[in-house]
Amino acid sequence: MKKFLLSSLLLLVPHLASAGATPDAEQILSEAARGTNVFVADTAPFLLESSFNVQVQVPTEGHLTIRWASNNRFVRHVDTGGFQQTEIRKGESLFTSRNLPFTPLRVTELISLLSGVSDSAGMKIKKQRTRQEHGVDVTCLEVQLEKRSHEICINPQSREVLSDDWKEPPDEHRRIEFSDYAEFHGHRSPRRIVLIVNGSRVIDLRITKLETASLDDALLVPPPDAIERRKCEGIKHPIPLKTPDPAYPKSASGNKIMGDTMVSMTVLPDGSVENIQLIGRSTHAMDDVTLQTLKKWQFKPAMCGSDPVAFDIEVEVSFRLY
Repeated sequence: MKKFLLSSLLLLVPHLASAGATPDAEQILSEAARGTNVFVADTAPFLLESSFNVQVQVPTEGHLTIRWASNNRFVRHVDTGGFQQTEIRKGESLFTSRNLPFTPLRVTELISLLSGVSDSAGMKIKKQRTRQEHGVDVTCLEVQLEKRSHEICINPQSREVLSDDWKEPPDEHRRIEFSDYAEFHGHRSPRRIVLIVNGSRVIDLRITKLETASLDDALLVPPPDAIERRKCEGIKHPIPLKTPDPAYPKSASGNKIMGDTMVSMTVLPDGSVENIQLIGRSTHAMDDVTLQTLKKWQFKPAMCGSDPVAFDIEVEVSFRLY
């Protein structure tokens, strides 16, 4: 069984909602969450440079540069382990140029980390408690996100988010740590952000430069090989045309093993797919047959008016014995 989840892929950006905490805690959380997001709406145009280390098969160093004027006007370049990608946002279009047919998942997660903990108007906190960490009193808040519970810990004196913990199905424990805060445009933002998955540090991001800087329009010209993703009003989602089911691996069915494989991918303007990545794993055999089969899928592409455009989707493939 397969399930299509049509959405842009945005990881690690929780929305806050629940019930039952003091007004002071809610105010502190709101202010602290805002500080973790370098892209707050009233920030002046800026230049951000960062170095990072990501864990794929082996630890890999890299560099990320962002020239940002607004959410619909920016240039972003990442270089790591031989992979290079440039993204240009100009109005409703996002242009992506890269030297591989896919964006590594850790790179997607890396960029998402800079959006921090998302603030939500009227948020309510489920529980709160105080504990000591390294001799400092810390307020930890339990916040419900859909079916997942996050624990967000804050220094109540500096009003800085220190960590965000949650469990990601099927069996991942994720933790983001924020540190080395510094002033920027009237609020304090972290200069170091670390993502830990099941106890292992998989991304360590250090912001080395964050300063006010204008964005030259000459930088917003996309390369000839760039793929365009439109963010237009009333966009029509891709429609599946040819989507054969992956074969149930004999090694799994023979042992009565069931599972779910979650994949993200891009439907291109010609209806073919690329950038296929596992974002939720099952057994190796199930994951492998899913990836091989999805390469053959065909869609009627997403449409902005009369123009076909690239569109990111998620697909869940369930292996079940009935």
